[in-house]
Amino acid sequence: MGRAARLTGFAIVTVAVVAAAGFVLLPLVVRAFVVGLTLTVNASVWVAASISTGADTWTVLKTLGSAAGNALVSPQAFAVVGGLVVAGGLALYGLQRLLGSEEESPR
Repeated sequence: MGRAARLTGFAIVTVAVVAAAGFVLLPLVVRAFVVGLTLTVNASVWVAASISTGADTWTVLKTLGSAAGNALVSPQAFAVVGGLVVAGGLALYGLQRLLGSEEESPR
């Protein structure tokens, strides 16, 4: 009886967590999809306008590279990269603590 109660409780908690995650993440996923769709349409219009004005391929690629570079140098990009570096460092520290030190410290 105790095992069945534990499994039932675990199932209920799992369903609740999945439902809460879906409730929180679904609007974010929809927003990201709409932003991606908008960016794709804007990029298509921009490329079509560039080609129709007679811009050559290298000019278009240079402008695309410049825009991508400016996006990567933005404060938001630095914050995301910094957060990923901190998360990676914490994960590495946790893994080291979990696995333990392989070699003895010299005395």
